[in-house]
Amino acid sequence: MKKILIIEDEKILSEMYQFKLEKEGYKTMSAMYVDEAIDLANKNNPDLVILDILLPKESGINYLVKSKNFDNIKNIPVLVISNFDDNETKKKCFDLGIRDYLIKSNYDPKEVVSRIKKILEV
Repeated sequence: MKKILIIEDEKILSEMYQFKLEKEGYKTMSAMYVDEAIDLANKNNPDLVILDILLPKESGINYLVKSKNFDNIKNIPVLVISNFDDNETKKKCFDLGIRDYLIKSNYDPKEVVSRIKKILEV
């Protein structure tokens, strides 16, 4: 069973993604803060991370930077799903190795699950 870590501060969105993904047969875990997410990733070795950029305390970019310091999580594929639509931020995320950057309002949950499946098939 593939494991997915959801790093999202909007509880309703996090729960919705968890519900949709668990219906598809994935095991999910969630975090709201960067350090909590790093800890969960290190302990659970997820197959994919879904990352929001606008998080409390630290941005999702900090997760990307910090994760590079841990051999066991630095190569986990990351899918950014955010409403933060800024070209400089997108470029920085891709430079840090993310697989895709989706604007939340442009994708319904079904489309997000489809993207996740494509990433996990690689």
